[in-house]
Amino acid sequence: MRHTVEQPVMARVMEVLDDAPELRTLWLERKMKFQPGQFVMIWIPELDEKPYAVSAQAPGHIAITVRKRGPFSTRLMEMRPGETVGVRGPYGHGFVPKPNGAIIAGGCGLAMVATLKEARPEMPLFFGAKTADEVIYRDRFPDMEVCTDDGTTGYRCFPTDRLRPRLERGEFKVVYTCGPEVMMRAVFDLCEKHGVECQAALERYMKCGFGLCGQCTCGDQLVCQDGPVFDSKALRRMEEFGRSARLKSGQKVTLKQYADGRSC
Repeated sequence: MRHTVEQPVMARVMEVLDDAPELRTLWLERKMKFQPGQFVMIWIPELDEKPYAVSAQAPGHIAITVRKRGPFSTRLMEMRPGETVGVRGPYGHGFVPKPNGAIIAGGCGLAMVATLKEARPEMPLFFGAKTADEVIYRDRFPDMEVCTDDGTTGYRCFPTDRLRPRLERGEFKVVYTCGPEVMMRAVFDLCEKHGVECQAALERYMKCGFGLCGQCTCGDQLVCQDGPVFDSKALRRMEEFGRSARLKSGQKVTLKQYADGRSC
């Protein structure tokens, strides 16, 4: 059963942590039951409302991790303890933990899989970032395999390069992923090649969070309601997965155009 709140509940910002130059984690005073991979809608009065993964949890508190992109995320990153935001949710379908799994994340996609890793610490975690300054949660997950594009820390490769040989050896039965969609498509294709289940958390532009507005379509699926986590069976049917997305206007564009056009 999904526990949802459809009206925002105001929550105090309790702590703000710097994760990277343009990434911060906000701890909010909000008690919530959720499944790893679900998301919440965050509301700033007189500004806007946007979806965020629940990136951490403590008794009576949840956390969201914010990347600076546009007016909304910039305002969130400027918040200080004592200020308030509206929170509603959780929404969507999360990950389904299974034995012999692995987790692979890229960039701030690590926020979406972080609570899964904490729930199943035995799962290996492969993480990719552009450079050392963008590596987050180092202290939280000291066992994660870090890959950077420029080799400034960890392995100089993509995280899929570290996952591939272990899939070839048959070490995993399921792979959980979140990050840039091009990366997730590569993960899915690797899993398909080796007969391994894949569960991917997708991102699309959202307005309502519970399937009313129809803005977050990916093929015939609504990411907010049918996802954001989709299994291999669903991903096989989603022709737009790894290829295209839709802007706020509804225009269908390439993933690069979508990423460039996002300014939340």
